[in-house]
Amino acid sequence: MNTWQPINKTDSHTLTESRLQLHYGIQFIAATGAALAEPLPDYSHTSLEWNPALNWFMGTVIRATQPFQVAINPVNFTLILVDTLREPIAFLPLQGKTMAEGLAWLKQAIFKLGADASKIEFLDYPPDDFPVHPLAHGATFNPDQPLVLAELANYYGNTHQLLQEIAATAVDATAIRIWPHHFDIAILIMLPGTWNGSPLTVGVGLSPGDTSYPEPYWYVSPYPYPDTASLPAIAGNGFWHTQHWVGAVLSASHLVDNNNTEAQQSQVEEFLKSALQASMMLLSERH
Repeated sequence: MNTWQPINKTDSHTLTESRLQLHYGIQFIAATGAALAEPLPDYSHTSLEWNPALNWFMGTVIRATQPFQVAINPVNFTLILVDTLREPIAFLPLQGKTMAEGLAWLKQAIFKLGADASKIEFLDYPPDDFPVHPLAHGATFNPDQPLVLAELANYYGNTHQLLQEIAATAVDATAIRIWPHHFDIAILIMLPGTWNGSPLTVGVGLSPGDTSYPEPYWYVSPYPYPDTASLPAIAGNGFWHTQHWVGAVLSASHLVDNNNTEAQQSQVEEFLKSALQASMMLLSERH
């Protein structure tokens, strides 16, 4: 069944503020995973997942007297604790709240579930590698763009669907994860062999916007990075990004008309298929 939701191609300036507020909002989920989940070498215990049934961002299951997950409804901007059946236990609308107020509520709610909430602190990221926003300095959440937030949610829901299909056919792919540092949703496909000691991988995902592009974009990035002198053409109106990292990109502004959801889905699928084939070919030349 086609479940692609329309992307209206909201201009990047309008989208950016909602994206930044949501990026800060998911830090409550990451902080809980970092403090209370079983540590994993790849730090995936701090990552999130997209729940396609609820259209929520959700963290890992936390063991406690009453096991729970932390979630965020991105459209009504509510922080939620759910039980193992994903039934709500407690919730906090983030509108008008600061990061500190949200964290205080979260700790109190988690303490009631029998976990040591005192350990929960926001993650530290490398300087200049996390978006700057007044929320970091005591400003309150003001997500006053529900239609824009719904569009951001559609980006994640649509991409989750496509990544599921790609992962199902890949020989060795990771789970679909949303990383709190850059807020991208992605899988990593492992290929046989190495190059100068580095494993051959292809990252496939979506960024909602960052310092490379101020708008959402899908990417397929082979690693180790190939020589940029002779990169093959990419279908679906995609192109190669070569500054600081190398990967095929399809930006939101290059999507077809938002009134044709089938055409949008076909274009992104065409791009991902073409970029994957190109990336695997480039890496095979190094093996």
